Amino acid sequence: MKCHIPGPNVKVLGRTIHALARLGDELYLESLSDCILLRTLNAAESAYAMVKFNKNFFSYFNYNYYCTDDKEGLKCKISMKSALNTFKSPTHMDKQVENLEIKLDADSCKLIFVVKCKHGIVKTHFVSILDCKAMQAVYTKDLVPNRITSPHKILSEAIGNFQNSDDQLTIEAFSNSLIIRNYIDSKTDLTKVIRTQISIKPIEFDSYIIGEETTITFTLKEFRALLAFAEALSLPIQLHFEVTGKPAVFIVHNGSTFEAHFVLATSKPDIPTQETPTQNNSMIDRKRKEVDNTQGTVRKKAHLSIDLSKCLDEDSHLFNFIDIPEDGTEVEKENQTQKVWHTSKIDCDNIPPSPTSKMKLKTIFKRCFESTFDVRSIQGNVLAENSDSE
Repeated sequence: MKCHIPGPNVKVLGRTIHALARLGDELYLESLSDCILLRTLNAAESAYAMVKFNKNFFSYFNYNYYCTDDKEGLKCKISMKSALNTFKSPTHMDKQVENLEIKLDADSCKLIFVVKCKHGIVKTHFVSILDCKAMQAVYTKDLVPNRITSPHKILSEAIGNFQNSDDQLTIEAFSNSLIIRNYIDSKTDLTKVIRTQISIKPIEFDSYIIGEETTITFTLKEFRALLAFAEALSLPIQLHFEVTGKPAVFIVHNGSTFEAHFVLATSKPDIPTQETPTQNNSMIDRKRKEVDNTQGTVRKKAHLSIDLSKCLDEDSHLFNFIDIPEDGTEVEKENQTQKVWHTSKIDCDNIPPSPTSKMKLKTIFKRCFESTFDVRSIQGNVLAENSDSE
């Protein structure tokens, strides 16, 4: 296999290598008749990435350059750290690199990267081949009921509100909104963590199709790598997912040049700790009603003739204090309570000022600072004598 990549496309390849390095420690390369495939898998086998570079991505492409007979393309596995050494600074590679040549011989144990820079500088990297095999993941993206296409800025700004300590992310897909929140384990103390939840309306996305409302949870580290890759290339993100337990597929592509698939495993969140605030409030209200129904007879007073709910609705104060009569009270006391309530309500606009002290503090020790003050004029016993000998 032999191919040439022009300078502007070298930057895209460098961004791809750096994005895949945030997922796995090994890079799988496979050359086919019309494209080159790059794959990686994380250590927990919960995240998989595949990037396909089509034939028009290269200025020169020959998948069986070193072979005399027509056969399948070559496959190899290399270390991700070795690949990163070739693409140390992908941000400025388009300004420094004129051409990149990749060579792979079936009889050789090295993958060769020849970087031709400006001013006649040529850098050659020999990367050792660890194994001659390929990797393939089984997933589907075409027959799923839920599909969302979002600009990278929408998701990047949403994820920017989460803490760096958050490990997993939960997405609740509804027909009228998309809720993103951090996942908290049921064993975690809720008083020591920060819960973040963001709701995004369908109008914010380029396309929003939810055929089956569901909730999925996946790792946040790999999702951040995906967002960084899409943001560096200024490309939108497509999300294809089914019910919980099925993998979620994130797609970033540039027309017919290249296409990247990030597949993340999903898990079902714990119900007690992952409910939305609306669900929690409804459950609390339901429990309060049950308690009121069972203990309502105990709380009632026999001679209570004042309607508390009406009083609270009529007055706009934050707190309303009403004297509740006890058992055996007379009707006259209840009428007095009503009179006090109405009079306080009428005079609420003309509240008198707080009383002030008649004696000012600065006049208490006034004699001590007068020039004519004589200590001998003080009558009574002296409790604290002067410390001076005079």
